Amino acid sequence: MTDDTMPEEPAHQKAFLYSVKGLVLFVSLFYLTFYVPMSLTFYSSAWMKLNCRWHERCEMIGVDNAYRGMDELAAYFRHQGALDSFRTRKEKLHLEEVRGMFDRMFVAGIAAAVLLALTFDRRRASLYALINMAVILSLLLVLPFFGTFWKDVFHPLLFKNNLWMNNRFDLSFYLMPRDFFKHTVALLVFSSAAINAVMWLGWRPRRAKPAR
Repeated sequence: MTDDTMPEEPAHQKAFLYSVKGLVLFVSLFYLTFYVPMSLTFYSSAWMKLNCRWHERCEMIGVDNAYRGMDELAAYFRHQGALDSFRTRKEKLHLEEVRGMFDRMFVAGIAAAVLLALTFDRRRASLYALINMAVILSLLLVLPFFGTFWKDVFHPLLFKNNLWMNNRFDLSFYLMPRDFFKHTVALLVFSSAAINAVMWLGWRPRRAKPAR
């Protein structure tokens, strides 16, 4: 190894670490800005109750019964209650599987928050927030084909069984019809895009004012 090649190795290592740090920052920021509003839709029953105004299935079992089931479901996802109002074994097995996914997402959220703090760079975060906003808004393209996406793409990708296919014997049939999930996707897209827009505006470099 010659003397003139010695300085190149640290420079390459520095560039590599800089790229890795940027990738970790980008992924962490993207995940958190989507996960935080998403968590509010299932750890709290407020969003489910609001959707009762936009579909008719809650009234089919009585709004009070629907609200009770929603409170139970949110508490179950938080590991603070049981599914006493949910009758079918199939439905309970599916919701247990979903809760396991939410638990893993929660752990990933904590990891993403730590990694975001360790890799934070104001200028790069501003750029990544702008990119995130464009990527997230592109998800609106699935809404016109949401039924097909929900049935033929989303669930087969996440689940290896058909337990998610509810029927009139399942309480989920009345609490969370397909329109609920369509509204939820729209909410997540706009709320996550708004968070990224605020971050982009708040973190972008300020132009120096011309000297008078």
